[in-house]
Amino acid sequence: MASHSFRDSLRLIYREAVRSPWICRAALSDGGDRAPAPAASAGAPVLVLGGLFSHPRYYAALGRALARRGHAVHFDAEGFNARSFRPHLADLRRRLEAIHAGTGVPVRLVGHSLGGLHAMALLADCPAAVEHVVAVATPVVGGTPWEPLERVAERILDVRASDAEGLRQRIAPYAGRITTISAPEDLVAPPLACALAGAHNVVLSTIPRPDRPLATHGGLIFMRTVREVVASALGTPAEWRRAS
Repeated sequence: MASHSFRDSLRLIYREAVRSPWICRAALSDGGDRAPAPAASAGAPVLVLGGLFSHPRYYAALGRALARRGHAVHFDAEGFNARSFRPHLADLRRRLEAIHAGTGVPVRLVGHSLGGLHAMALLADCPAAVEHVVAVATPVVGGTPWEPLERVAERILDVRASDAEGLRQRIAPYAGRITTISAPEDLVAPPLACALAGAHNVVLSTIPRPDRPLATHGGLIFMRTVREVVASALGTPAEWRRAS
C-alpha cells in the first residue's frame, strides 16, 4: 500500500478538520442529551469502543440508537482515548469479562478505528466472552497509508504497525465473527486496509447525499448508512434469544 508524505498528511488533516462541524453536529444531534446512554440491564450487551483521541461521549448518539433497538449499551470507562495499547487492552478485557459475567451471555463489540483493533484483540483473547465484532474504519491490514500519521499513532500507543500482522494471525480462526465497514472516501482507513479474509467485509461504494459531509475517517461512524449496517450486523435481542 502506497504511503504519503508529511505535506500530504497535513492536507488530509485539513480535510478532516473542515468536516468537523458536521461531525460534531451528528455526534450531538440525538435529542440534545450529551451523556452516554445508560446500559439497560435487561437488554442484550453491546460494548462500544472508540477511536484514538475520542471520548465515550463522542459515541453517545450511536449508543442511544442501539439502546432504542433493545441493546444494553456499554462504553469504554477509560474516558479520553490516548494511552498505550496493551495496558488499555488489559482494562478493556476486565470490563468485557465483568459484562459477560454479569449478563451470562457473550458481548457484541462495536469498534471505531482504534476501537476496532481493541475489539479484534478482545475477540482473540476472550473468544468465549465475545459473540461478534463490528469494526468501522479499522485499518488492520497494513495500517494507514499515511505514514506520518502512523508514526504518531505508534508513539502514542507504544506499538508498531507491523504488530497488526500478529493480530490478524490471532483472529484468523474467528474471522467469521467479524464484520468490517469501510468506504473509499475514508482516506485514513481505505477498504484495502480494513478488509479481512474470511470476515464479512462491507464496503460503502456509494454514499447517499445526506451522508456525504460525514464521509471521512472521523465521521464515518455517524453516517446513517453505517448505523444501519452496524444494526444489521448486531441483529436484534429477539434474534439473539432465538439463536441461543
